[in-house]
Amino acid sequence: MTAIRIDLVLDAILPGDVALGLPAASATDFEGYQLRHRVTGQIDAFLTVLARVAQERFGQPFGALDDATRLAAVNACKIADVRAFSAFVTHAMRAYYTDPRVLATISSDPSPPFPAGAELPEDDWTILEPVFERGPIWRRIDAG
Repeated sequence: MTAIRIDLVLDAILPGDVALGLPAASATDFEGYQLRHRVTGQIDAFLTVLARVAQERFGQPFGALDDATRLAAVNACKIADVRAFSAFVTHAMRAYYTDPRVLATISSDPSPPFPAGAELPEDDWTILEPVFERGPIWRRIDAG
C-alpha cells in the first residue's frame, strides 16, 4: 500500500473556512504536534486502517479519492477501528485548535482563564438559600 499523505487526511476532517479566515488543518504544524506529544504511533496506526478501508471499500488508494469520498473513508474507519479513529480525530482537533493562527482567528487565547486571564462574573449564591433552609434530607441511623 502507498503511504497516505497526512495533509489530505487532515484537510478531509478540517478543510478550513475561507469566509471565516480559518486555515485548513494541513496548514498547522501537525508533525510538530505529533513529536511533542509522542503520538506518532497512534497516527501511523490510524493511517494504516485508513489505507486498508480506502482500498477495500472504495477500490482505490486514499490519495486517489475525491474530497467527499475521502471524508467517507475517514468516517468508515469508525467502524473498522474505533480506537484508532478516535485517537486520530482527538489529536487532529487538539493540534488544530491549539494552533496560534486558529486561536487568533476565533479570538481565543491559549492561556487558561485563571488565575490571571479572563474575569468571571460573581456568582449569585442566593439561589442556594431554599436548599439550605430546607435542612437535612437524610435519616439518622443510630448505631445499635
